[in-house]
Amino acid sequence: MTARRNRRRSGTPNPADDRDFRRALQRQVDALVATVTLKDPPSGLGLTAERERREQVAAAWLYMSCVAVWAEDHQLVEPLLRTAPPGMVRNAASAPLWLGRAFEALTRHPSTQWLLHPEYNPMLWAGAPSATACDNLITWWATQAPSLAWPDQDGYPPSISGWVIGDLLQILSPQRRARHALVQTPHYVADFILDRTLPPAADTFRDEPVLRLIDPTAGTGHYLIRAVDYLWQWYTTGRMDSRSVDQPPIADGPALPPGEAIRRILASVDGVDIDPLTAAVARLRMTVYLGHLLTGAGLLPRPLRLAAVPAWVTPRIAVGDSLLIGKISRAEYGRLHPHLVDLPGAAFPLSDFAWPADQAATTAPARPGRSS
Repeated sequence: MTARRNRRRSGTPNPADDRDFRRALQRQVDALVATVTLKDPPSGLGLTAERERREQVAAAWLYMSCVAVWAEDHQLVEPLLRTAPPGMVRNAASAPLWLGRAFEALTRHPSTQWLLHPEYNPMLWAGAPSATACDNLITWWATQAPSLAWPDQDGYPPSISGWVIGDLLQILSPQRRARHALVQTPHYVADFILDRTLPPAADTFRDEPVLRLIDPTAGTGHYLIRAVDYLWQWYTTGRMDSRSVDQPPIADGPALPPGEAIRRILASVDGVDIDPLTAAVARLRMTVYLGHLLTGAGLLPRPLRLAAVPAWVTPRIAVGDSLLIGKISRAEYGRLHPHLVDLPGAAFPLSDFAWPADQAATTAPARPGRSS
């Protein structure tokens, strides 16, 4: 790893906090934008709107390359962007396909299959940069861009938790900040809120088989990932320590084998987000992090590979409007969120979900001549 890849000016190990890196990402967006060809551009699209669409397409391609590089830096997938596999030679003309192969490697698990779906990641399919621009992007990742992995640092989330790809989605998607209020929570804020809620809940419900929690606005999963750490300690050691609040630990909980602890975490943690891609990123992060815990416990071989994470390690993170889903009928929900009501995998893997009955269909009509 080069000295440039080790540099962090912000004082945190996360490259998303580095101003130089954020500027470099913006330069990559600008370089891609100039070459983007839109697929089926809407008629009457003004110059400003067309520029915004091109920026969104460029950002989508760059963001997915960030996710792919993060996965490569943690050996979750075979390298394609950092370095070519032995015996394989990339030329400029094949660069878009090369990127596509790197993106596709991220979908090798049942819970991550939606990352590239057109209804989850529409801007990735709305256009494409030129082959030369894609080639330049791959070269940048291979020769200049910093590592998206960092050594474990006390108090800071480990890089295998995907903290950086959560933060980068906000940085590269200003439209998500505007439409869905996507603002990444600092880890110390998440820890403070969890300290005030999870240990007291564990103390109160220690006799329950699982300690249930839900994040109704889960975003890319920052709270969910930190909650997993608390629950992993609770289910494997019977103890839960606070991270940022000075309070005694909770003790005398279950002390289970690692595999059973992971199953209980999956039964404990639920998340919902209204933006499909954001939820898909949270699913990827949780899947990888639970696989990482299984690897640390000796139940999966090293290095951890995404494709080797058991299919049953499938986090319950749904796509939907958490204020409305389950409260109104499917027809009413569809009128408010037509892009979500038929979204494949939206409540994945909540196969037992049932929409409430349509009020209009369950209310008996008033008799003629009588007031209702």
